[in-house]
Amino acid sequence: MSKDKHDNGTDLDEPSSLESLLNPTGDPGPEPSLPPHVATFLGEQLQAYYAQLMSEPVPDRFVQLLAQLDGKQGGQDGE
Repeated sequence: MSKDKHDNGTDLDEPSSLESLLNPTGDPGPEPSLPPHVATFLGEQLQAYYAQLMSEPVPDRFVQLLAQLDGKQGGQDGE
């Protein structure tokens, strides 16, 4: 592991590779979990955000690009 000096002169251990983040058996360990009320709140906020996003119109440039891709795929399927 490499060590860096922090502003106050203390050494900070930094992992030198991904393997050093794993426990000795090579298992990364249990997934972190959130309290149920926090997970519920975040889920509701994400749903509200994406619902608003989905109601916005697709920019004309994206529609044009999708039409071009559909045209190219149609030509490949016919060969």
